[in-house]
Amino acid sequence: MATLVLFTGGFIWVQSRGRDAAPVSPYGIPRGILARYFADAIRHHDYQVSASTLHAWLRSSKSVVLIDLRQPGGTDGYNRGHIAGAHNIPLQWFGTELTATHRFTKRVPVDNGTMGVHFFALPHHTPIVIMCYDGNGGEMTPVILRVLGYQAFGLRDGVSSWNPRLNVWPPATAIDNLPLVTGSAPGSLSLSRPPRGVDVLGSSWDARLKPFWQHLNHVYPLGYSRPWTIDANALWALLAGPNPPEVIDLRTPGQFKAGHIKGSLNIPFGQLGANLSRVSGTRQVVLVSRTLQEAAAANAILRLLGYHSDVLKKGLVTWNNRVGSIESPHHYGVVFGPKRG
Repeated sequence: MATLVLFTGGFIWVQSRGRDAAPVSPYGIPRGILARYFADAIRHHDYQVSASTLHAWLRSSKSVVLIDLRQPGGTDGYNRGHIAGAHNIPLQWFGTELTATHRFTKRVPVDNGTMGVHFFALPHHTPIVIMCYDGNGGEMTPVILRVLGYQAFGLRDGVSSWNPRLNVWPPATAIDNLPLVTGSAPGSLSLSRPPRGVDVLGSSWDARLKPFWQHLNHVYPLGYSRPWTIDANALWALLAGPNPPEVIDLRTPGQFKAGHIKGSLNIPFGQLGANLSRVSGTRQVVLVSRTLQEAAAANAILRLLGYHSDVLKKGLVTWNNRVGSIESPHHYGVVFGPKRG
């Protein structure tokens, strides 16, 4: 199979010609810049904040902007309980928030009704903490904000980690315990990384990335849910079918060796940018990590680059409990009803 060597922003990219040729970014983003993101993730302060750390920030009166991406209604919605002071901007409308230059209220469709959303200009020099139900949309969104130059964080495990009233994680009895296999990953893995350097597009790209959140808001097949997640049983069925997806395990080699989904590739998160040539550009790709956080972060970048990628819903801990467990939520305060003003 022939290869094409591209020079993109100082980054040497080897693209295979054929059925797995690298896709083209629907947003026109240079591949080299985002490939560096994985190697430089540590420079982004892990782009996650725990519930206990956020609680300490709020108690110390640290200036922080809280944005809750959940839908307003439903049994797990924003109106049923949220962190005091959090702005409710449903996920599919975050693109409008991203491009807001002043404060305004707009009535938008959500769930089966409408709501008035209070939009405002995002600050560039104040921490922004994004949260959702379980951390998926709340992890993809801050990754993109980081790429645009904002000081954004995702609330680790979403509002589920804040208070048992908001907990949407399944109880231990709901874990599927689907099969795992042991052993090292087959095939060679490039241990080199993209050169460290600029991995931020800058806020001039805000308007160009606005459609990203709109693309999340569409009907999904049975076994899928927003945003771009697939549950364990649906993945299990696909793997037994005629067109199985490519499963990429983002954990460390040691964790992978101890137990992984049969047939999956092991590409640790920090090395994904140097190994994008191993990611199929034409097949469905399913990203897995212990919980869903690292996979959701990787999914944001891959989707920006044009890959057909999804995340294993709630992570490997719901595939098989040998992988570990999810920490119990804290008991920090919540408030109820829609935010006023």
